[in-house]
Amino acid sequence: MEVRCPNCGREQSIDEKDVGLREKVEVRCLGCGESFSTSNPRLATLRVETTRGSAPPESVEYSQEGRPLVLPQDKKISLKVLEGNEAGTVFAVAKPRITIGRSNVDIVIRDRVVSRQHCALEVTEDSVLLRDLGSTNGTIVGSQLVQTAVLTSGSTFRIGMNTFQLLITSDAKPDGAAA
Repeated sequence: MEVRCPNCGREQSIDEKDVGLREKVEVRCLGCGESFSTSNPRLATLRVETTRGSAPPESVEYSQEGRPLVLPQDKKISLKVLEGNEAGTVFAVAKPRITIGRSNVDIVIRDRVVSRQHCALEVTEDSVLLRDLGSTNGTIVGSQLVQTAVLTSGSTFRIGMNTFQLLITSDAKPDGAAA
C-alpha cells in the first residue's frame, strides 16, 4: 500500500500485513522521520453523524388550499399524547406536514381504532391545520368530528383512544446567545 507523508510529501510503501485489520495505522516517514497516521482503505468507510434535527425541505410543499407549508423559524412545535397507549410521549414536529396513524406515517400510534393514515398536521408560517385523511372513525376536536380544524397552542384533538395536545413554544435565542 502506498502512502504519502503529510509533512514532507514523500511517498513510501507499507506492507498490508503491517496494517492488518486496523482502521488506522501509525507510519514513520523514511524521508523526514516524522510519524503520521493513515487510514486502511480496505476498512475505511464514510461515517456521517446523525442527529434528530431535520434538514430543511428541498422543495416547498403546499396544502390542498394552495398555502405553502413551512415551519416557523422562531417557534418549536410538538405534539404531546395526553391519553392512550403513548401517553406522556412528546413528538417533535420536524417538518411542515406530519401524518399520524397506524402505519406508513410520520407518527405511528398503536391503536386498532386509528386508521393507517388517519390525519395530518399542516403547518404554515402563521397557523397549524389538522386535517382528517378520510379515517374510518374520524378526528375529533372538542366534541365535534372534523374534516379540518385550525389548532392553536394548547388545543387538543382525539383519534381513536388517543388525545393529543399541540404545543407551540418560542424558539428565540436569549439576548447575547450565540446563533
